[in-house]
Amino acid sequence: MGHASSANAATVTRLPSKNPLRAISARRQRRRALPWMRGATALAFSMLALGAALAAEPPAIAPADGVALLNRIQQAAQRQNYVGTFVHQQGTQVQSSRVTHVVDRAGEHEKLELMDGQAREFIRNNDDVRCYMPDSKLILIEKRARYDTFPALLTSAPVDVDQYYRLSLEGVDRIAGRNAQLVVLEARDKQRYGYRLWFDKDSYLLLKAQTINEKGLPIEQVAFTNVTIGGTIDVSRVKPTATSTEGWRTETNRMVPVDLAQAGWSVTQPVPGFRKVMEVRRAFGGREDIGQMVYSDGLAAISIFIEPASPHDSDEGEASKGPINVVTERHGEFWLTVVGDAPAASVRDMARQIVFKSGK
Repeated sequence: MGHASSANAATVTRLPSKNPLRAISARRQRRRALPWMRGATALAFSMLALGAALAAEPPAIAPADGVALLNRIQQAAQRQNYVGTFVHQQGTQVQSSRVTHVVDRAGEHEKLELMDGQAREFIRNNDDVRCYMPDSKLILIEKRARYDTFPALLTSAPVDVDQYYRLSLEGVDRIAGRNAQLVVLEARDKQRYGYRLWFDKDSYLLLKAQTINEKGLPIEQVAFTNVTIGGTIDVSRVKPTATSTEGWRTETNRMVPVDLAQAGWSVTQPVPGFRKVMEVRRAFGGREDIGQMVYSDGLAAISIFIEPASPHDSDEGEASKGPINVVTERHGEFWLTVVGDAPAASVRDMARQIVFKSGK
């Protein structure tokens, strides 16, 4: 689940809400007036109850209910008006953004402003996205390829969510001044991350999300610090700040559907649970012939970029940033870049399964 603060990116068991230690302390005070044997018996039962409470797992969610819940959280991000500021954290890097989302008869309209670093605004009308970069006097135009930009979360329909994740409801927390229900998605294997999601109990809008590694530690977090949900938002608030773009340069990143299998490309054995959800040919950065295949398990995605190699392409290797892992390698006359919000081993395995057969 990519939560990058751009318009087109890429668990711990809790105690029950009633603290059993506090309850034991209260019972100990009452037992001072009771005979020693009665008090000892009560203490024994209290310790047994505490052990059971600590060992008990949070209630699991049935597969159908889990799919319905994730879809409802996704729909809340697409069908409601909201405005708020959220913080995205990867390791020591923290970036804040402001999002304004308006829905009307024409569909979705959104303005995403990066509040730190170089000024950038992403103006989205349904799937059409324009990135305004005032420092460079540049406008980038493209189609949205993925739908998981926070507070949305799904990269595709989570049809097999119970096969690869164990979903459970835990406690209610306070996020951005609102009551938020925590749902934990624990990975059933080591080929994907786990997630902790807090959604607003009233509107189901996602308020906070953590990506959890195999050690149970958060490696990425994105969360609203303030948010207003519902009500009327003037459509002028989702317009670009720049009132005049005279003299600005415009670049269009084109993307068209394509069958890369006909060109000879295939993945023999994708990472379990990851299905092909998109196959396109892109044009950006002056290149017109970049193929892209996207595989997803509903929450995470792995993209494979294919482009003709040039004599200057020589740096093969791996890189990572937060939950994002990248593998780059030469494949005959082509250069492959595999990018995924999945463990490094999964991205590496996907790269090893890419084959090319000429003459198709």
